Amino acid sequence: MVIGAGHNGLVAATLLARAGWSVEVLERAPVASGAVGSDTTVRGYVHDWGSAFYGVLHASPVLRELGLDRRVSWAHTSTPVSAVWDPDQPAGVLRRSAEQTAAGLGADGPAWLELFAWWQRLGRPLFDAVLGPVGAPLPLLRAARGLSGVREALSTVRTMLEPVEAFTSQRFSTDAARLLLAGNATHADVGIDAAGSTPPALLLAMAAQEHGMPVPVGGASVLAAALVEAAEEAGVVVRTSTPVARVVVRGGRAVGVVTDAGEGIAVRRAVVADVAPHVLARDLVGEQHLPGEWLASLRRHRWTSGYFRLDVDLDGPAPWRDERLADSVVVHVSGDLDEMAMSQAQVRRQRLPDLPQLILGQQDRADPTRVPAGAASLWVECHCPARPVDEPEDWEQRFADRMIDRLEVHAPGLRSRIVDTTVVSPLDLQRRDPNLVGGDVGGGSAAPDQLLVFRPVAGWSSYRLPVAGLWMCGAASHPGGGVHGLCGRNAARAVLRAARLRV
Repeated sequence: MVIGAGHNGLVAATLLARAGWSVEVLERAPVASGAVGSDTTVRGYVHDWGSAFYGVLHASPVLRELGLDRRVSWAHTSTPVSAVWDPDQPAGVLRRSAEQTAAGLGADGPAWLELFAWWQRLGRPLFDAVLGPVGAPLPLLRAARGLSGVREALSTVRTMLEPVEAFTSQRFSTDAARLLLAGNATHADVGIDAAGSTPPALLLAMAAQEHGMPVPVGGASVLAAALVEAAEEAGVVVRTSTPVARVVVRGGRAVGVVTDAGEGIAVRRAVVADVAPHVLARDLVGEQHLPGEWLASLRRHRWTSGYFRLDVDLDGPAPWRDERLADSVVVHVSGDLDEMAMSQAQVRRQRLPDLPQLILGQQDRADPTRVPAGAASLWVECHCPARPVDEPEDWEQRFADRMIDRLEVHAPGLRSRIVDTTVVSPLDLQRRDPNLVGGDVGGGSAAPDQLLVFRPVAGWSSYRLPVAGLWMCGAASHPGGGVHGLCGRNAARAVLRAARLRV
């Protein structure tokens, strides 16, 4: 039994079914696949309401294991990612090949090529090892083979702990290269001046350099449907509009579930939950069935800031000052490194950032089926506290205007092209999917103290919960947020291994 048809739940269900298990997925929402989905407006604009970019998915083994590379038509442009910070300075632009990217970075071109060569030799196997099951020996051995010795091993560990502000400042001499890499750190919640901010920036930038920034033709709902198709092809029964009311625990073991409609379903082997851990513990299992020490540790799990999003419908392409941004799938709109750090600090203090650091998507530049002929759209988001302090009740519209003002600096005349704007606050995201606590799409902070053996609870990174037969596989488990399916893949393998060992 799998509770929740988020993408990790569907991945876990598919792999368990392929191993010969009888698997049923119960999903509260009318459509499966969690925060992977899209909506179509009355004017014919398609907007991804949750996840939007899939470079990391293309670096994950899940893509091919579930056949998502063939079940989905993927679209690209020649410019996967770019970064702008000063309207009077040329943007940092990542092209489809490392050589093309380097050619546009001038003096920092050789350093970019050196970084990408490191990624191919050592970085990629290292991240494969880190994103897999904690402590799995074979991926670690494969990564270790790329090391030239103890000194490089220590240097690599230091890089993984280093603030990305320091990493980019030491490696590159121009703002274009620095912000092209550091801008990717804004997808996570760790400040660019904080330890542990380099790994997410490296992973996203290098995955984009290697795989581009592919988008599913037709919108994220097409990817959601492909995940369901893979599950059902394996024999999984996916039931939507079927909320689970509670997990039945007898003798310290999960033996079934009861739906909101009162239907009881017995479980022979395991219950795997793609559910936020506090919702699972408090609402579905019942804290009386869980050890006090484990619950106390779970309460230390920190949710990060939510996301504030705008869907901006345009009557034509955005009028970028820098024409190279015209087909960039992702544009990071920020200030310099100092501004980025100060803006992130405001969000961490539950305040609206004076200068929001924007992650902008132009998916229709790769996939024109998402907009009416000749039109365009912008998918714009930034970190934002769910309940900002010292703000009036109508803060959402004022903040949306602040975001558009920032875009106007780099795309003068943008407002005159706006047909419609949809505002999505962090609490709107939570209302749509209760697992997105406060609009946190990553299942909790990605700070170093909430990764690996500490996620979601110190000593409980193996997906097992302190109730026999009960497992979790959502973004709050290792390795965390993002559409890569590895939480579900790792969890399924752990469940199968435990079944073979009868533990």
